[in-house]
Amino acid sequence: MQILFTQDWDLVPETEDEYSAFVARTFIPKCNEMGLESVGGFYVEVGFGPRIISVKRVDSLDSLFRIMSSSDFRDLVRELRKYVLHYRSKILQPTGRTRDVPYEIQKGVWKYNQYYDVLPGKRAEYAEFITNEYLPMLQAIEYLEITGGWNVLIGGVSEIIGELTFKDPVDIGCLLENGSYRELTHVLRRDYVTNYASRILKTTERFDEHRWFAL
Repeated sequence: MQILFTQDWDLVPETEDEYSAFVARTFIPKCNEMGLESVGGFYVEVGFGPRIISVKRVDSLDSLFRIMSSSDFRDLVRELRKYVLHYRSKILQPTGRTRDVPYEIQKGVWKYNQYYDVLPGKRAEYAEFITNEYLPMLQAIEYLEITGGWNVLIGGVSEIIGELTFKDPVDIGCLLENGSYRELTHVLRRDYVTNYASRILKTTERFDEHRWFAL
């Protein structure tokens, strides 16, 4: 089962050139060498920060914990922190309710992500609602892709993340005005979850090039 490891941060003012060079020439290559495959770079356009998000993929939790416990990884993050503020990280595991295919690099797309915790005592009812009502509603909307549902194992601000992908940001606005979406999201928030939030993310042009890291 694939595991995602995300790292979020903001850029220290007036360090753009040094930061860009470090991430492009050192950070990403060394992460890939360690087994943290770079599969995404995002910038938060709307919603809570930090603003820059790097996404890595590994095959198992054991592999991730082995990498994170190494001195090479700790030294690399320590060097990254010279250039960034508000560093955060999360470990994500698929919920199993959406397609479990390898997470791949996506270019030129937008994300609308939902974050929440399931209400105590509502987990079985929540699962039934998501499987039988919420996901079928989303699957019927042609202009979006249900990219993933993630359990946040460690880190973050919520226990579940729902990830939707769009080719055009205008389509996100269409979703937010969609009557079925509005109605079922109201039910979701009223009856099954708490601590609800959302963000709009933009993929970078090429997250392995300098320009992404300068956003």
